[in-house]
Amino acid sequence: MEQPNPSGKISFTLTERLAAERNRLANERTLLAYVRTALAMIVSGTGFSKYLDSPVERLLFMAFIPIGMLVLIFGIIRFRQQQRLLAEYSQNGLLRELETDT
Repeated sequence: MEQPNPSGKISFTLTERLAAERNRLANERTLLAYVRTALAMIVSGTGFSKYLDSPVERLLFMAFIPIGMLVLIFGIIRFRQQQRLLAEYSQNGLLRELETDT
């Protein structure tokens, strides 16, 4: 439960602070998964395209490079959106609403 504070800031219980930290860490893990996927696609596109004889197969694997870059950009955008949302909830004292919505 929120504890009133003489400075006017809202202080959270230990459970609420730990929940906020778990959400932040989960957001970071999700970003790392996007990065890992993007790198795998880019490396696959460059690596396999060098060893294929068919131009169609080579083009197919070369398409992995821009797709991997798009995955990386999407992951970064998503990470920043979630980071802003979590910061907003923390500042406004809305952590309980975030936890009950999930």
